[in-house]
Amino acid sequence: MGRVFVIELEGPVYTCTKCHTHLGLPNDIIAKNGRHEYNFTRLFNTFLVESTSNSAFPDICCVGCSKNMGIYSVSDPNSYWVMRGELHGPEGSDDEV
Repeated sequence: MGRVFVIELEGPVYTCTKCHTHLGLPNDIIAKNGRHEYNFTRLFNTFLVESTSNSAFPDICCVGCSKNMGIYSVSDPNSYWVMRGELHGPEGSDDEV
């Protein structure tokens, strides 16, 4: 395996609950679907893998710990759906866990 390079984002960021790798910025959120999902326009420090279920959507995984974060919408290339329980929100926000 190669060396993993992680991008450190500045300002308020969403991070992985397991390894605290920076994943996204609040400005990149398109929509919050209730209390369960976030729709991001872009994510950092993630990779896509073939879904383990029978879903047509690839899974999004954290590059730091390989934790499954959500799904990538193939029909809309700017749509990353991430489960709320997989993210720490920025300090002071209502998304902070």
